[in-house]
Order: sequence, then C-alpha cells, then structure tokens
Amino acid sequence: MTTSSPALGCIVRTPDEVKQAAGLAADYLELKGDMLCVGPEDIQELVGLVRATGLPAAAMTSPLPRRFKCRVVGDDADHTRALTVFRDMCDRAARFGVRTVVLGSGQARSVPDGFPVDTARRQFLDFVSQAAKDCESRGMSLTLEPLTAAETNFLNSCAEARPIVDELAGTGVRIAVDCYHVASEGLNVTDEVGVAAGAIGHAHTSSIPRGSMDFREEIQTAFVAALRAAGYTGGLTVEEDFSDFGRQAPPTIEFFRRILATDAEAGASR
Repeated sequence: MTTSSPALGCIVRTPDEVKQAAGLAADYLELKGDMLCVGPEDIQELVGLVRATGLPAAAMTSPLPRRFKCRVVGDDADHTRALTVFRDMCDRAARFGVRTVVLGSGQARSVPDGFPVDTARRQFLDFVSQAAKDCESRGMSLTLEPLTAAETNFLNSCAEARPIVDELAGTGVRIAVDCYHVASEGLNVTDEVGVAAGAIGHAHTSSIPRGSMDFREEIQTAFVAALRAAGYTGGLTVEEDFSDFGRQAPPTIEFFRRILATDAEAGASR
C-alpha cells in the first residue's frame, strides 16, 4: 500500500521573494494578493519572474487586500465594491495560472460591535456565494479560511466555518485549514481538521507564532496526519513571514518535506 503526500507549496509576498524562489524544493508557489496590486507592465514582469522559477503559481491568498478597506458585513458593507476588487484580483491571478483562491480577509468580514450576527452571517453568505461564481467562471475554486480572534471576530475555527460551507453546498466553496490559526486559538488540530473532513480545499502551515521559526514539530506532525486521515490530497502551503527568504525558506521547505515523507511512510505501513 502506498500513501501520497500533499503537494508542498510556499507563499511569496514580494518580487524579491519570487526571484529567490528559483531552485526552491517546493511543488508550487502561492501568491500574496497584495503583490499583484501593481500596474500592467509590472504584472507582466512579475509573470515572467514566476515562470523563471520553474514552479507553478497554484494559489492566491488575500484576494481583498487590506489597502482597499473592503467591507462585506456590517452597516458599511459594500458588496458591489468588494466584488469589483475581488474580480480584479482573480483576473490578475489568472495571468499566473492560479486555480485556488484563499479568502481570509479578516478586516472585510469582521462584525461591528452591536451589529446582528445573523445579519452579518447572511451578508457573508451572499458575498461568498457570488465570489464562488466569479471563481468558477475563471476556472478557479474558492476556499474559506478560518482566522484567529486577533484578525477577526467572525469564523475563527473550522467548526464555525463548516456550517457556512455546508449551506453553500453546490457552489464549490471549501475550507482552507491553517495549522497556525488552529494552534494560535488553542484548538486541537486533529479535531479541527476532522470537522472539516470532506470539505477541505486547501491547507496552510507555518511556525507558531508565525515568523518565529519555531515550527513545533509535534503539532505539525499531528496536522499532517489529520489531513491524511481526512482524505485530503491537495496542496499544503508554507505561509511564513520570512525575515530572510533566501536563507530561511529552503530549510523550512526541507523540514516540511521530511514531515510529509514520514507521515506517508506511517500511512503506508498501516
């Protein structure tokens, strides 16, 4: 019996990081949406830089960059504007061949104090439903990412995201599970991945806390094992805040290669 590992990716946040990703032992790159907020000539140059790495750009995160201050819930919600930004970001990402869009965007979905949560939930459902259609029309899939309470007060766990995704059944929306968010909220990674089983469309991981380069091997091992147990075979992106990408990214990718290989061997022996 053989067990395949998820493809291993790495997020890139700047053109310099893209350049340094050439030769990285990853399977794909994930683009930070903020990096794509440039003019046509710069986008074309960036496309060339990504192609030069030899790695596909399989995913994009942050499709509602904070600079645009989009709001999709609350009295100040403006779906017309937010969807305009979202569609533009997806069109930009399409030039790189992106197929998975990860919607975190905590600022856009945070519920104002005193605003009815049920109303916010309906607003969010309406926005995500339309965003999913926009992704589908571009050959992309939309994944919804639970975030930490420090980033938003709405959808902080897979247990909270699962009912949303289930209600949107048929739209193609799935869950993006992030080991850092799960651990930061003090949640059990096995339980969180388990509740998302059958609806996982993407996965992220990083050091805990992000940027610390403390990867907490026991948590990462449990996370990868839980993904396998859930039947997930998609991509696992290292979403790290590298202070020195060229020096830190290669050993980080190798660390997760080892975690994935060890887990695959354990799965094959069962």
